[in-house]
Amino acid sequence: MEIIDYVILAVFGALGAFISGFLGVGGGIIYIPVLDYFLKKAGMNDTMLVKGILANSLFTIIFSGSVSSYNQYKHGNFFPKQILQTALPGMITAFIITYLIKTSTWYSKTTFNYVFASMLLIIVVRMFTSKSKIHTNEKESPAWHYQITGFFAGIITAFSGLGGGVVMTPVFTDLMKQSIKKASSISNGVIPLFAIVLGIYNLTDLPPQYISNWQVGYIVLPVVFPLILSTFIFAPLGVSASQKTSQQAIRMIFASFASLVFIKLIYEIFFK
Repeated sequence: MEIIDYVILAVFGALGAFISGFLGVGGGIIYIPVLDYFLKKAGMNDTMLVKGILANSLFTIIFSGSVSSYNQYKHGNFFPKQILQTALPGMITAFIITYLIKTSTWYSKTTFNYVFASMLLIIVVRMFTSKSKIHTNEKESPAWHYQITGFFAGIITAFSGLGGGVVMTPVFTDLMKQSIKKASSISNGVIPLFAIVLGIYNLTDLPPQYISNWQVGYIVLPVVFPLILSTFIFAPLGVSASQKTSQQAIRMIFASFASLVFIKLIYEIFFK
């Protein structure tokens, strides 16, 4: 890797961190395409690529999600009970699915692209077309709503590397009638808990290929460090911006970013 590569990674890390704080999605929606490019450039083979993308995205999300969640706490927008109710079942399902992916060859890069694209399409359509009222004084949902959401968010996290925020935020707002700012805060709190469990697993696992002397397990440190360093500055900025932005604007920005990633994936699937 050259100096310009580290600069590019830092720039995209800043964007991913800002989005993490602003939308409560962990930043994976930016990290996934960037890691796809740079891990391939570093020499990661096709057999290992999807596992490497998932592992390195989720490792980076540990930091972007944690910094964003801490800044939600500083802004008085923090919900520890709901975070734990959501996170605990999801940590279990995320680990199980990750183990199944790691110990087999059925989850290829092509399969990953189709899963990722299908999930994004559903989210984009839902966010752009939903006529749901903007909720500001919602009643608290029962614990089992959060637990079921976490259960499925953990599965999506393991399959997509996104951290689960793209699932949790729409469910919290559209189905559970939470305000999007509360939904983003809970999502920001849950995401690093998912990612820590998988991060430890990915650091201690033995991959079939090493592409760097600075690789620990599946984590390629020269690639993830520039992404992580940007987090500490730009994730707090994203949280601050979200506190000043209307709920409807946040929904549209969320859907717009998901649309861009969806278009990129469609191009990769059909035109490469």
